[in-house]
Amino acid sequence: MAYDAEETRRRILGAATDEFSARGLAGARVDRIAAAAGCSKERIYANFGDKESLFTTVLNRSFVALGEAVATARAADSEIESVTGFAVAMFDHFADNPVNQRLLSWARLEDTHDWHASFAVLASVREASTAELLRLGAGTAPWSVDVIFVLVLSIATAWSQLPRVDGVAGAVPDVDEQREIVRGTVARLLT
Repeated sequence: MAYDAEETRRRILGAATDEFSARGLAGARVDRIAAAAGCSKERIYANFGDKESLFTTVLNRSFVALGEAVATARAADSEIESVTGFAVAMFDHFADNPVNQRLLSWARLEDTHDWHASFAVLASVREASTAELLRLGAGTAPWSVDVIFVLVLSIATAWSQLPRVDGVAGAVPDVDEQREIVRGTVARLLT
């Protein structure tokens, strides 16, 4: 069987995503990533350099996925013809991909990530998102579109920031109720 470099890279990125989202950069182990990917540590280093560069690649992929999710939602669903629809698309992305929120949380908590290495990707997602928000009429709100983007992102990810409260009925609304709360909160924010 011939060596497939692209398939190996895909397996490494999948294993690294799982490892980093579960343990963060500091707790992640390259040997566990290699074992899960079915390759050697040397193959990881050859493809990505060091562990920090691999983390940056994984984190940047999560940022790209967020941008693509909002763009895909707009193309597939007419509801995204409003800022509330934009917020719901972001909420749905993070509800469907909690790993992406965990990766971002680890990067913020550990405070060692080289944000400059993510700047181009972040700038691209921010630019596309703020352009979309302007198109949807957010420019008429009392704040800048960047402030609205931060507020909408914060509202859309609010439940991923809360620990689950087990044993307390109704403590955490179900996903459908959370989505409606996001929709209503963003609508009120802009009125």
